[in-house]
Amino acid sequence: MTPALPGRIYRPVLYLMFATLAGDIILTAGFMLLRVPPGGAGVPVNQIALAIGLAALVLSGRSLGDVTGTAAFAPLYGLWVLAAGHLILDVPRHGVWAIRDAANILESGFFVVGFALASDERFRSALTRWLDLVFVCVAFYALLYPFQGQLARFSPTISSMSGYEAPLFFNFVNTSSVALTAVCHILLRKSWPPLVRATLAGLLVMWLIVFVQARITYLQLVLLVALLALFARRELREFAVVTLLAAVFAGLFLLSGIRLPGRLGQTFSLDFLMSHVQAIWGGGGEATRDAAEGVGLRMRWWAEIQGNLSRSPFDWFLGLGYGQPLTSFRGLSDDVVREPHNSYVSIYGRLGVVGITLFLAFLATIATASARLIDLARRSGNRELDAAALTMTCFLGVHVIYAVGEGGMEVSFIAAPFYFFAGAIAAMARRGVEID
Repeated sequence: MTPALPGRIYRPVLYLMFATLAGDIILTAGFMLLRVPPGGAGVPVNQIALAIGLAALVLSGRSLGDVTGTAAFAPLYGLWVLAAGHLILDVPRHGVWAIRDAANILESGFFVVGFALASDERFRSALTRWLDLVFVCVAFYALLYPFQGQLARFSPTISSMSGYEAPLFFNFVNTSSVALTAVCHILLRKSWPPLVRATLAGLLVMWLIVFVQARITYLQLVLLVALLALFARRELREFAVVTLLAAVFAGLFLLSGIRLPGRLGQTFSLDFLMSHVQAIWGGGGEATRDAAEGVGLRMRWWAEIQGNLSRSPFDWFLGLGYGQPLTSFRGLSDDVVREPHNSYVSIYGRLGVVGITLFLAFLATIATASARLIDLARRSGNRELDAAALTMTCFLGVHVIYAVGEGGMEVSFIAAPFYFFAGAIAAMARRGVEID
């Protein structure tokens, strides 16, 4: 594979991407709201970084034939064509909101940038160092979660296009996904003693269950176990120790008598844990009633979208397009909830059966590339590449699950690193096949 960028501009673009993605992964929603110029309809920093990356590729004069030859490119290109058709029709009617609603597809351009950067042999060592730094920061940053209310007072705030304000720092959105990816990476990297790795990973798992209190965490834990069982049997045994330590830490918290409520306003207990698990499907008791009621609310949103799509074969086949909210629900700040808290339903609603089929095909090709890359790393005996491949695969996997119950792909702090990692995996798997 020919490097897509000449040497003199490769590192500046790589460092720009790594800095941007670190902000997305660690600071999440706060970083996403940064715009130039600040406030109003400024351009978000993620879109600026993407524009610089794509411009560097175009101006370098290098061919992008390698990326167009990957299996993932065909469904992605189909999504771009479909979204472009909607935007041509919808921007004149809805203005900047149409562009905002198309962010998921627009930010898939990070796939091309990630592929181009990962095609260079310098990428692997830089990626390894970056993953070590970012996910260690994620691990310790997540431990501040119980104190976010106090810490956020010291953070500058940023206004969104919808009018609500959010702190730049200590804005713990999507904590379960990034923290579990950190757990995966900590187990895979052997630079720390086993007991230190297991203790930190166990503390993070306990922290997520006791304080973050997100139902999606339980499903993401199942995915992590499945990945380790398939590709990292030794680390799976270590994860058994992590699980035991998490249970011990949770038991010590209960015995301490400390009343430190989590995200749902409830102090952890065994009754709360059982009720919270049942709330995944709308069950559970009084302690998790609000969480369980969210299931019914989402179902009503999804049924409303299906009803709108059923009005005509054209809408069902090609979607409702961009610019109009997919729900009529208003949040606590009286802002309209534009997306139905399920990325797959969002894509289905906006791009129809064709769009969701193309998106699922894209995910399938990336899953295949991930398995191929992990296998190549294992057979080559390259532990650093193996850890990087599994970490990125874990990141993609936990967000595929996260997108079932939240608007994952609709927010750039998830979409940007998701597509970048997908592109990097596709390039490294393709390069590995050629070398092999």
